[in-house]
Amino acid sequence: MIKKLADYHIHTSFCNHANGTMREYVKYAIKAGLNEIGFSDHNPLPPNFDSHYRMREQDLHIYLQIIRELQDTFPQIKIKIGIELDYIEGAKDYLKEFVSHNTFDYIIGSVHYLSFNSSHQIVYLNDVWPEKKSELYRKYFESVEQAANSGFLDIFAHFDLPRRFWGDLDAESIIHATKALESIKKNNVCLEINTSGFRTKNVMEPFPGRYLLELIHELKIPITLGSDSHSPLDVGSYFHEVIALLKEIGFREVNYFAHRQRTPILI
Repeated sequence: MIKKLADYHIHTSFCNHANGTMREYVKYAIKAGLNEIGFSDHNPLPPNFDSHYRMREQDLHIYLQIIRELQDTFPQIKIKIGIELDYIEGAKDYLKEFVSHNTFDYIIGSVHYLSFNSSHQIVYLNDVWPEKKSELYRKYFESVEQAANSGFLDIFAHFDLPRRFWGDLDAESIIHATKALESIKKNNVCLEINTSGFRTKNVMEPFPGRYLLELIHELKIPITLGSDSHSPLDVGSYFHEVIALLKEIGFREVNYFAHRQRTPILI
C-alpha cells in the first residue's frame, strides 16, 4: 500500500497516446492505496505546432467536466485538476494566455521539443541527432531554464528525460543541468520525481537519476511524485522503490498541491 502519497502525473485518452478511461485510472489509484491523484494531460498548442500528442482546445472543457464529475463520484480519494504544459519558447504568448484563463490545482512544466532556428521550427527530443550529446543537452537544459523562469509552472517534470533518447549525461551536460536546477530553485518550482524511468529499459531508475537527486537534495529543492501513467496499471508504479531511494539520499518529505499552493507531507 502507498497511502499518504499522491500521483500527480496521469494522462488520459484526451492526449491521444494513453489508454483506459479516466474512471479506470481512479479505480486503480484507490486499489493501490493512493491518497490523491491528479490528471495532467498535455495542453493544447496553436495550430502551427505539434497536435498529435495533446488535447485539442475544444476538448479542454470536457476534460475539466469529467474530472469534476469523478471528484463527486469518488469522495474516498482526492482528485486534482492538473495540466502538463509543454514549454516551447515560440509559443510563450499562447501559453501565458492559456495559464491565465484556466484554473488548475497545479501546472506541470516539461520540455519535449527543441527549437533550432529563428523560425521556431521545433523538433521532438527523440528525433534530434545531428549534434554532439553535450550540445544537445545544453540546448535542452537552457529550455528548462526558460521554462522555470517563465512564471507559469508549479512543478517541473522528468528533469533529465533526454537520457531516454540520448544516454547518460556527460560532465559538460551535468554543468548545464546544475544551472537549470539552480533556476528551478530560484523560481520556487517543485521538482517531480518521475517513476516512468523504472519502466524504461535503458534507464531503470527515476527521472531525475540518483546523481542529480543528490544534488537536488543538497539544493533543498522541494519534490513531488509522478508516475507519468499512460495506462491505469501504471498509476503509482514504483512508488515504493522511489520512496526508499529518496529516504536513502536524505529526503524526508514530498508535496501535495491544491489551488496552485503546495503543502509538504512527511514520507
